[in-house]
Amino acid sequence: MRKSLVTLLLILSACSPQVDAETTPPETTEPPPSSAAMPATTTTRPAPPPTTTAAPTTSTTSSTTTTLAPALEPAPTEMFAWMPGGLTEDFPEVVANIPGVESTSVITTVTMHLVSSHKADGTPVDQPRDRYVIPMHSAIVDAEALERVHSLPLIAGNEIILGEGSAALRRLDVGDTITFEKATLTVGRIVPEESMAGYEAIAVTKDHFNEDRMQVRAMLVRYHGNAYRLNLEINSRVAENTVYDVQERTRSADYGGLVVRSQVFIKENFGEFAYRSTGGGRFVIDPAWVAENIVDLRIPLLGQTKCHRVMAGILTDIMQDLVDNGLSSVIDRSHYAGCWNARYIAGSARLSRHSFGAAADINIFNPIDGGPGSPVHEELLSRIYAAGLTSGHVWRNADPGHFEFFDVIEDV
Repeated sequence: MRKSLVTLLLILSACSPQVDAETTPPETTEPPPSSAAMPATTTTRPAPPPTTTAAPTTSTTSSTTTTLAPALEPAPTEMFAWMPGGLTEDFPEVVANIPGVESTSVITTVTMHLVSSHKADGTPVDQPRDRYVIPMHSAIVDAEALERVHSLPLIAGNEIILGEGSAALRRLDVGDTITFEKATLTVGRIVPEESMAGYEAIAVTKDHFNEDRMQVRAMLVRYHGNAYRLNLEINSRVAENTVYDVQERTRSADYGGLVVRSQVFIKENFGEFAYRSTGGGRFVIDPAWVAENIVDLRIPLLGQTKCHRVMAGILTDIMQDLVDNGLSSVIDRSHYAGCWNARYIAGSARLSRHSFGAAADINIFNPIDGGPGSPVHEELLSRIYAAGLTSGHVWRNADPGHFEFFDVIEDV
């Protein structure tokens, strides 16, 4: 019997700054993610006054005097506002000017390329082979917003923040250095993973990284209200059919407010690789990682498949269970599009889960009517979830038929 260690947050329709359709380009302009990257900026407006203000009052009896302080206004709620294809130029200002918005910070997503890393005394740590780099899913934010909006410690322009998981993966401490293609940065702070919003690293200077791997995709908003209300306010101010989403940020070390897992989590479970760009949005993964992790085998109902050995075991169990229960018609083999594929998410510079062999496209492009061969057939989805995978059909930028690793499952 299998038991999930972490409750799946898969039926929620909300999406995070990191969720994109893996298989088909999003409806909006991508790189999806990106329109031209623009500098991280911070916009702040005063918090609105409370709807009622209680003046201090004094109650006197023959024996005691009690002074009542004014009621305190609730703290603002942290939310992510994002667009699948990148924020339009006017969107940050539109959101910042909504009554009740206390402050905002635009987030520029960037795939940083680690060339090497060293301990403070110069001892080498990560040293990818010649012409290979280690990709890191990261963010750039305005320095002034670090403390005030993101609740992160201040760092200098030549420093970088790592989450605890990323620091452990990198084997680095405060004071150690990472060399990227344009600059060497010092690890200025290491913070709890739940403060990183799913990013491996956070910097405050764009000039250290290549602009063609950047996208202004999301903003963090501190708002005196709930997500539903902010959605209504935005909807009344943007053009019809504008695709965007607002999601309340949750500070969880497991999820970080996401409905997909962070890249740190994927690397912890599938291993980290270095790659070499071959142009045209393609890359070649270090052959040593491929030899250790990617297997080529025949999976029931799907046929011959190249996949990460972890994912291969999961898919084999799911498909064999369908066969054993006389449910082979649930799978349309002609619409199986594979598992391992070294590529970015369509139109972007962010790694697809397929590049780790941690995702599979099953019954892809078939009707979502729940019938035989449908990517949302209940017999398929029930097994997908029980095995610790998530389904792209629940994402805001939906991708029915895309299934990727989400949870660690224990045999008990």
